[in-house]
Amino acid sequence: MNDVAEPYMVHHPQEMAGQLINGNWIVARWEHLGENEDLDHWIAVLREYCEALDVDPYVINIPRKSLTIVFNGALPAPTFEQLENSVAAIEYHRFLEREIGPRPLN
Repeated sequence: MNDVAEPYMVHHPQEMAGQLINGNWIVARWEHLGENEDLDHWIAVLREYCEALDVDPYVINIPRKSLTIVFNGALPAPTFEQLENSVAAIEYHRFLEREIGPRPLN
């Protein structure tokens, strides 16, 4: 199955690391990286939380789209089509200037 879920916002790096443990991946919009949009600092902080949870983050930066993709290197990687669909969903929200909300509670 190559479908992707509707994107949702995760703010805290510890929660991001937890999502990686569960086999999810992260598509981070650089405008959401924080006050200074410091990508290197954001990656370093995420790596610290991942290390504490024994997660091996694999980071792919896409400068042309101002996005970073992160997935758990110890688990099967998302397919190209899944990543392409995820990036398209993020770009769609960005184009519409629509904020991505928190994960819906079931």
